[in-house]
Amino acid sequence: MVYNIFFWIHTISYIVWLLAFIGSLIYYTKIRNARGQTVERPLIRTERKITSIGAHIGAVGILISGGAMASIPSGPQWGWFNFSAHGWLALKQLIFCVILLLVVASAIVSVRFKKADRAHEGELADETLRNKWKKAFNTSLAVYLLVVVNTLLGWFRPF
Repeated sequence: MVYNIFFWIHTISYIVWLLAFIGSLIYYTKIRNARGQTVERPLIRTERKITSIGAHIGAVGILISGGAMASIPSGPQWGWFNFSAHGWLALKQLIFCVILLLVVASAIVSVRFKKADRAHEGELADETLRNKWKKAFNTSLAVYLLVVVNTLLGWFRPF
């Protein structure tokens, strides 16, 4: 029973992260179409909020629930980094470690963007602000793509 609760927390955390990815891509398209308009900055801010919320819920939820599932005596006994028995899970855990590092990098880049955004309050987005946002978006995009790979590894367990 306890394993199932953590399993669903794990699953929901991945779903939230993947929904944030979709939301981020939708806002990316809207931002590109709104270039130079007054709605551009609010769209950029919303995209950053979606990414921030999705990454925090996703990373924390997966980290806690995954650790719990590996430690609980009930349910499948995947273990911690059991490279020989479950190659797919070992790769998945290693990718998740990379994801966590990229989440930290993404947060740092996003904070830099937020500082630049606050410094230009009330103005249209300029090229400097757009470049900072693009850097933050691209870092988040790398995280999202690794999350998709991790999700596929969990679903298909290819090896």
